[in-house]
Amino acid sequence: MKIFWLHRNGTLYALKHDTFGRIVGVAGPLDWDDLRDSEDQEYHSELALWAEGEIERHAMQRMRATYTC
Repeated sequence: MKIFWLHRNGTLYALKHDTFGRIVGVAGPLDWDDLRDSEDQEYHSELALWAEGEIERHAMQRMRATYTC
């Protein structure tokens, strides 16, 4: 599962989770003007531990996708 997360400093990240909910990769910070599908991002496993810490400190919030017709 791949989901966008917003950091409290305004930067956007895409996080990739395994079936158990563990973070296995992070893409970002992403450019707000050039967002692609989270499937198209390049994920890095070395940022997973950092992202877990930021989520525990409530510094990152999950973003809900909005679709326009």
